[in-house]
Amino acid sequence: MRKPTKNPGWHTYPGMVAMVTSTHNNQSNIMAAGWHTYIGQDPGHYGISLRKETHSYKLIKESGVFGVQFLPGNRSNWIQAAGTYSGSTTDKFQALNIPYEQGIKVDVPILLDAYFAYECKVVDITAYGDHEWIVGEVLLTYKDESLFMENGLPNLSKLSIPTYMGRSEYRVIDETTEGQVHRIQQLKEEGPQ
Repeated sequence: MRKPTKNPGWHTYPGMVAMVTSTHNNQSNIMAAGWHTYIGQDPGHYGISLRKETHSYKLIKESGVFGVQFLPGNRSNWIQAAGTYSGSTTDKFQALNIPYEQGIKVDVPILLDAYFAYECKVVDITAYGDHEWIVGEVLLTYKDESLFMENGLPNLSKLSIPTYMGRSEYRVIDETTEGQVHRIQQLKEEGPQ
């Protein structure tokens, strides 16, 4: 039974984890971010939530740019490791053998295994509680078109998508995952309800 609790808690999982990349003074980093979202369009913006203490926050604050990418299910080990180790003491790209190339519009690593990625320029950083909400204008988008259908949805016969459950556990959405389609028919005009 649902009841009030004294301890605050956040229910945001399961959810996709974004891989955030950054570079400043020839030092690059990658981290996993569970709290993130696309914000509007024309121009598009993307927001990520980071603690000030993270190495990524420092690199993004100094450089004014960041990358956001999404990896397939077979790379959930990279997601977990990138969210566990600190870039201030570990070159995660080298330690995890993560291949990347430099961005086109901004100087950030773009993961070669990412099926979708953004290059972003910071437009705002605002503190909320113990996290900083960093908003970037999306300057360039990468998409592996071969992994998407004509309607824009992921082709789950070709792409598996990891979702983070919490506590280092993942579930993968793929073609074996049961789907439900809810097409709501337009209600007839019957006057005021």
